[in-house]
Amino acid sequence: MRLPFQLLWLGVIAALVGSGWWWFAEREGAAARDKVKPRRAKATLVLVEPVVLATDKRIVRAIGTGRSSQSADLYPSVSGEVVKVAFEAEQKVKAGQILLWLDDEDQRLAVKLAQVAVKQARRQVTRFKKLAPSGTVAQTRLDTATAELESAELRLSQAKSTLKDRTVFAPFDGVIGLSDIDRGDRITPDTLIATLDDRSSLFVEFNVSEDAAARIRPGDLVDMTAWTLPDRTFTGIVSAMGSRIDPVTRSLKIRAEIANPEDAIRPGTSFAVNVKISGARYPTIREVAVLWSRDGAYVWRVQDGTVDKVYVKVVRREGGKVLVDGDLKSGDVIVVEGVQGLRPGGKVKAAPRDAQPKTKAAS
Repeated sequence: MRLPFQLLWLGVIAALVGSGWWWFAEREGAAARDKVKPRRAKATLVLVEPVVLATDKRIVRAIGTGRSSQSADLYPSVSGEVVKVAFEAEQKVKAGQILLWLDDEDQRLAVKLAQVAVKQARRQVTRFKKLAPSGTVAQTRLDTATAELESAELRLSQAKSTLKDRTVFAPFDGVIGLSDIDRGDRITPDTLIATLDDRSSLFVEFNVSEDAAARIRPGDLVDMTAWTLPDRTFTGIVSAMGSRIDPVTRSLKIRAEIANPEDAIRPGTSFAVNVKISGARYPTIREVAVLWSRDGAYVWRVQDGTVDKVYVKVVRREGGKVLVDGDLKSGDVIVVEGVQGLRPGGKVKAAPRDAQPKTKAAS
């Protein structure tokens, strides 16, 4: 009987010890829970900048070819033998200046004969006008003489025109090119005498793409560099534009005019053309503020102490700045430094990026 009694007492003691341990543990746990206080999430320190709107400006580059503002290929009006060449290559000539004579002896004789005929017809008309009032000469004879005078005057004008065709004149001020014509040559209306160019100003023609053409207007300035003068930049002005887009090249022909008072550039010179064009206005931010994910580019925008993710489309990069297209407006605050660990809706403490720390003045 002693063994069961001992086992009973051992069970009672074990129950008392277990109850005491459980009570103590509960008490200690409650005390520990009373000491633990809820921790507030810390705000992330970030550097920010405001969004600024900027105009999308870019440079369209093209290759252009210069030509003189006026140019002409000189041909004779008639066939004949050259009796005198009155110009040299690269000579500057004035409008109306004689450049070349053809043999015109027969034409001069024709003019003299026509002058004699006119003189005689005029004398006849004068005599008949004096006699007609007295009835000595019939009115019909006077009318016939008057018609003959008019015909003689027309033949004289025709003869003078034929004589003039034996001379080649400069149609405008310019510079004469090379010529293979010499005295004694027999030429025809198909024989090229020389070229004449007015080089006081040049037209430079070039093509721009279809999208750039929509932003160019007459009067826009154009910077050009001639391949013959790489260290010098010429400023021209758009003077004319094509009326239609080329369906093959999808480009538009543009003509710009530049002054050439020093005659430093010849027609046919190639130019590197730079045209500055302006487009729409876009938000501009620092390049480091743009992040990338599998969904595209985005930035962190700060509003009321929290951040949200704004997806954007990069329009153009320029000098550390990026023009973007997205749900941003002027004045929005964007995180530019401290983006690591940011989450949508997360709290941040924003500080201007360009704020300079104050320093004490030296005493």
